[in-house]
Amino acid sequence: MQKLSDINEALSYLREGDIITGNGKDLFVMKNDRIYRYNEGSCFGLSIKDFVELYNKNTFYLYEESVEIDESKDEAYYRYYRK
Repeated sequence: MQKLSDINEALSYLREGDIITGNGKDLFVMKNDRIYRYNEGSCFGLSIKDFVELYNKNTFYLYEESVEIDESKDEAYYRYYRK
């Protein structure tokens, strides 16, 4: 994950539609000028001003979803069996 330098860079990524995280488990997303935090099944929204006040000192990372494909399972799933 790419470490973001400060809260302004985090806001910049959020405005572009990217997802950021503080610890790899929580997610921050911007929708309609509000920032939503998703963590362990809970979600709450904040105004941009409140987000900056609460999380100004936090370290953020650009969230990168990694998809790992098990090719042996993939092959078995897509294999065609003739009857």
